[in-house]
Amino acid sequence: MIVLPFPRPPAPVLVALELLRDAGRRDSGRPAPAGVMADMERPWEPAGCNSELSASMWSWCDDVAVWINHEYAWRPAHMIPACWRQHPHIARELPVLAVLRWQAESAVAPELVEEWNRYAFPLFCDRMVERLGESTCRTGRHQSWPAESRYVAFVDGAGR
Repeated sequence: MIVLPFPRPPAPVLVALELLRDAGRRDSGRPAPAGVMADMERPWEPAGCNSELSASMWSWCDDVAVWINHEYAWRPAHMIPACWRQHPHIARELPVLAVLRWQAESAVAPELVEEWNRYAFPLFCDRMVERLGESTCRTGRHQSWPAESRYVAFVDGAGR
């Protein structure tokens, strides 16, 4: 096989995405009331989801990271590190990237895939590489958060 298929989201993620899509186009194009939409879980923000949806999303993100590393990471510096879950900057962006790719894969025309390839994915990679810097995470050895002591001092100094 020349390329691998994009990983299919787990059932709870698919259900949540479908509910959001249906609510957005409900009643012949009239969106659902704002209160209904506000209460709906967004899989691209797993921290705000119930435990089942959150666990499903993180699991899918593991599969997506493997897929991205196989399909797109030519240089090791561009690979999503195995310890990505320990990097909030990656863990916040990877679910969004996964959902955008799934939506692009499901589209009836190629424009969304082109946008993902042209904008979403390269910008994600640029931010990831910049934020990881020269950490050993890129070589397979997780490095703890270098700014942790400054963060703790900031929080402590803020009177919390």
